[in-house]
Amino acid sequence: MNSFPDTELARVTEATARRVMPLSGRNNKDGADQLAVDAMRAGLEELPWHFRVVLGEGGKDQAPMLYSGEHLGLQKHNLESPVIDLVVDPLECTTNFARGLPDSMSVLLAIEQDHVQLLPGTYMQQMLLPPSAAHLLQDKIDLDTPVAQVLEYTAQALHLRVADLVVVVQNRPRHKELIAQIRALGAGVSLIESGSISAGYELIAGRSQRTHLLWGIFGAPEALILAFMARQAGCGFMARMAPHDDVSARETRELNLEGRILHARDLVHGAGVLVMSGIHGSSWLRGVEALSWSRKHQFRVHSLFWKQERPVLLVHIDGDLVDIQTL
Repeated sequence: MNSFPDTELARVTEATARRVMPLSGRNNKDGADQLAVDAMRAGLEELPWHFRVVLGEGGKDQAPMLYSGEHLGLQKHNLESPVIDLVVDPLECTTNFARGLPDSMSVLLAIEQDHVQLLPGTYMQQMLLPPSAAHLLQDKIDLDTPVAQVLEYTAQALHLRVADLVVVVQNRPRHKELIAQIRALGAGVSLIESGSISAGYELIAGRSQRTHLLWGIFGAPEALILAFMARQAGCGFMARMAPHDDVSARETRELNLEGRILHARDLVHGAGVLVMSGIHGSSWLRGVEALSWSRKHQFRVHSLFWKQERPVLLVHIDGDLVDIQTL
């Protein structure tokens, strides 16, 4: 057994993707979340490692979840077994999934023990810049920089005009002022209902020639996943706690995170593996595909697997790895 899991983690997310598909488009968010959580928990329990969940999606909105501090895996009672920390989102974009819309995934980030920043299950202000603008976070831009300056510096770094920029922002009332300011300055806004991880990957991987910056308040688990991707790809990323209630505000203070701006390597600073299995397809990751509608269904699942500098694409059919593709 290797000391750190590899493609075995993709078996967990792809099985979760297959398991949750019967609720696709059924307008049952909690039921889908529960199915995904149960499937991911069961899959992790079968692997020969000791996992500890450090942050899971669901805490901020009382959805079903894998709990922070939960220990999983066949070695969880072995005191001599090294612990592998997990950030989990069994069903990313739950609302989209329940509505039958694109961009839902099953996501797992595994990091060597104590090399990921502990965070409350709440929200964070976040900003993601492509590699050619990453240097701006060193001395030009932070999360308090006026919108006009952020856009001007970003445009200069990308050799564009402010009017050429398109900023990805989630369509929420909390972003009303940010959206208005961006548009008033002549830049465009790409509104997303959910899916900051998917939108972030498009920007990080250079797959979107249309968007140049991701900005706003998103979940803390998403921040850790975006931080890992940004670190791997040399992008600029920073975040700061934005607690949604008194409990998360107290936890933020207890962790000495109040007001602190954290960069990618502050959030994730150890070796790790990121796996994202498509459930409903996106522009860059295909969703679960039914190959047979006989009594015994066959399903193909595509998973982005990121361990080295560049990710690869894993293709499973009913749990069996059948192809590995470079990206």
